Amino acid sequence: MEIGVDIVDLDRIEKAYNRYGVKFLQRFLSEEEITLCLQKPQVIASIAGRFAAKEAVVKALGTGFSSGVHWKSFAILNDKQGRPFVQPADAGCFPACGAIKISIAHDRHAAIATALIEWV
Repeated sequence: MEIGVDIVDLDRIEKAYNRYGVKFLQRFLSEEEITLCLQKPQVIASIAGRFAAKEAVVKALGTGFSSGVHWKSFAILNDKQGRPFVQPADAGCFPACGAIKISIAHDRHAAIATALIEWV
């Protein structure tokens, strides 16, 4: 079992989004993630939360964004109850992983995410 955590300053995300718009989001989010974020009442917090969640996942993997894992190798989506989950872009993205659990939280200043990976 491995754990990863990341925290993101909302101001940093807001400045980049205000400067580059959707092009900024397209660098690290899937189209589905972008749509989800832009529908949320707190757009910047949602973007920052997904950014932090992706960082937390690769930290838990122990690879960072290398070894074939890229920003768009997986998406952070929400189930019907609103809980975030990891959706690999393809079945071979995380070959040795069992369950990947994530949690995302934010306040007025930062978003934080934790990822827990159970290896098979």
